[in-house]
Amino acid sequence: MPTNIPSISSFEDERLRLPRTALSSPSHGIAYWLKRDIVRGVFDPAERLKLDLLTRFYGAGLSPVREAVLFLAAGGLVAHEHQKGHRVAPVSLGDYLDTLHVYDRIRRLALVTAIERGDDAWEEQVLIQLHRSKKVPHVLPGDDHEGRERWQRAYMDFYDTLIGGCKSPLLIDYYSDLVARAERYINLFADQSSDHVRDHAAEHSAIVDAVIGRDAVRLNKLLDESNERSKSMRNSTIDALRAIEERPA
Repeated sequence: MPTNIPSISSFEDERLRLPRTALSSPSHGIAYWLKRDIVRGVFDPAERLKLDLLTRFYGAGLSPVREAVLFLAAGGLVAHEHQKGHRVAPVSLGDYLDTLHVYDRIRRLALVTAIERGDDAWEEQVLIQLHRSKKVPHVLPGDDHEGRERWQRAYMDFYDTLIGGCKSPLLIDYYSDLVARAERYINLFADQSSDHVRDHAAEHSAIVDAVIGRDAVRLNKLLDESNERSKSMRNSTIDALRAIEERPA
């Protein structure tokens, strides 16, 4: 059964419930809800995804729910078990470290490629998303679930636009899958208190200046600094996962 964290499908803010990219079909809408709910911890790791429960939970038909589960299985948030159906992907220290390793390299490659391929129209959209993201209050996990998701959406929209300059569907898809997997680990296990003092607006502005200025050396230095600032959260996630794996069976 789902946890007591509210589903994104229940949010009052319609812009949070369904972005334009999820409106192309019912199955895409359900896939968006399920993806964000898994990432946010509405469903526990390794929880069985029973189609009849999901149809009631999301008030949707069986066919779009089944298609949504299959969509997410391709991205690593859902695992398929032969003759047993699907589960939320399990978690492990090894998977988290692997996710971070590949995520960091894909993000760098996508941003450097955006430096090489981005055009004037893309630069304009990046500046618009940067401006919008600065207007959204930074909300840490807690009771304000909609406020937290509003911050997460602003963060995602900014980076999606930035990464989009690479003009590579493969890189964009890889990045999208990896950032969701990494975010789930942070939401489930990290001590995020250190994130409260970070100046995300300043960090994002500096990254935009480097990317639009076509300065790959400066960009990589900024990404190194960003990783260093994230070390406390990442280490707390590692500690939590190690403690789970060392717990007696």
